[in-house]
Amino acid sequence: MPRKPSLDGKDSSLRIRMSAEEKERLVSYAERHYQTMSGVICQALDLLYAQEESKGRQS
Repeated sequence: MPRKPSLDGKDSSLRIRMSAEEKERLVSYAERHYQTMSGVICQALDLLYAQEESKGRQS
């Protein structure tokens, strides 16, 4: 039986390559903070976007 469609509107997926050490570090961080790996990565992206915006305002 196919999976039900996501209710949060997230229908795009992304696949990345990383070393075994990087993956273990990500898994460990996610477990310690009770988050999914995707959640950790999205949170990191939000921080990068915020940094970029704040740099743009300072110029």
